[in-house]
Amino acid sequence: MTNNQSGFQLMVLLMSMSIALAGCGGGDGNDSSTPQPTPPTTQTCAGQTLSDGAECMRHNGRDVIIFSPDNQAAGIALFLHGAPGHPQKVMNIFDAQSISSDLDLLAAAPQGSDSFWGWSSINNGTSVTDTEYLSGLVDTLRAENNITADQVYVFGYSAGGFMAYKLACTMPEQLTGIISLAGQFRGEFEHCSTSTSLKVHHFHSPSDSDVPIAGRSTGQIRSVSETLAHWRQINGCSGTSSHVNHPGVTSSSAGTRTQSWDNCSSQLLFSQMDGVPHEAAYQSDVLRQIYSSIFE
Repeated sequence: MTNNQSGFQLMVLLMSMSIALAGCGGGDGNDSSTPQPTPPTTQTCAGQTLSDGAECMRHNGRDVIIFSPDNQAAGIALFLHGAPGHPQKVMNIFDAQSISSDLDLLAAAPQGSDSFWGWSSINNGTSVTDTEYLSGLVDTLRAENNITADQVYVFGYSAGGFMAYKLACTMPEQLTGIISLAGQFRGEFEHCSTSTSLKVHHFHSPSDSDVPIAGRSTGQIRSVSETLAHWRQINGCSGTSSHVNHPGVTSSSAGTRTQSWDNCSSQLLFSQMDGVPHEAAYQSDVLRQIYSSIFE
């Protein structure tokens, strides 16, 4: 056999081996014809990872975290974050997912407009950016989810509590009640001249140094007593009240004392939390136990 014949046979043998290896999946595994698995996409909303069961909607340029009930929604629960804060944080404080599931409420936590205050929450007669946005959001949620019931609850924490009171002044006809945790009225009461009552439950602690229970001039944050006195007048409450003791809303708190005013057209309650700082590991189930009458 000549050298040329031997070389030709060797080349044929090598080609056959290469084809056989390719057919068996041999080689370096970089065959472009083999489909590669696609890594899972992480869902985010307002810059943070979404919790299981949550959705993200976009409304007028802002992200809104949504939890939908299994049944037809019987109303809406708005969750307003603090500053600095994030929609997911306030939803975690109140356990929005459980509220949505247990009470058949569509839970929605939008982004605020103000990077410092969180929301345009001061009552001065001109600051309407977030009032108009949230009113429009409620209308959109109703229309897109076929919500015919008129129940709308606002849950606000810190700066979100400031905004909850702003909504109570400017759009009380659209609301059923507000729950404000460590956030009171901002601005001038003359710019809150509504006579429409609604349910109000305020939570605050004398140990809160970030948003003092006595208020502060910076930011025109009014005291809790001034805030509640204004709503006693709106809700037509008498000067008498009763008290009930509840558990602490954190693991280290000794307890919570809730004051309820008499003869109100809509209930007005104040829960004073013992030894709770502004930033705390709030126990959502205890909070809900205390404010549960707002749903009655």
